[in-house]
Amino acid sequence: MRITGINKFISIVTLIVISGSAFAVQMKKQMPPEFSFKHDPKKVLREYPLGLINKQEAFAHHGGPVRKMTLPNGNSSWLYSTGEEVGIPELYILQFSNDGKVIDVMHKNIHYKNGHSALQYQFLQRVAPELRMT
Repeated sequence: MRITGINKFISIVTLIVISGSAFAVQMKKQMPPEFSFKHDPKKVLREYPLGLINKQEAFAHHGGPVRKMTLPNGNSSWLYSTGEEVGIPELYILQFSNDGKVIDVMHKNIHYKNGHSALQYQFLQRVAPELRMT
């Protein structure tokens, strides 16, 4: 079968429309703040869209993890470290579900005893916004 000029034009337009639609869907997806000492950890935990970001998107947004681990519950996780350059070492751990979606983000500042998670923080903000995480 010979491709005529009109068929070629239709093929190119179709490809552009499909590519544009995929790009628009990706742009519409809410991406979280980056893991950085410049961003308040509470903001990162509060705004992280749990259950919406897959491993590929997390890798594209945050870069490669310092380490990949398996948590005691069997879920895979990625460890990120930040803040060493300013003397405030912090750890972020992305926890993935079996289907590869980020289901929790844990944060730990090395200088403090307590760590927090996005799931914990977002739940508390919904049920008792007056409570503060320390």
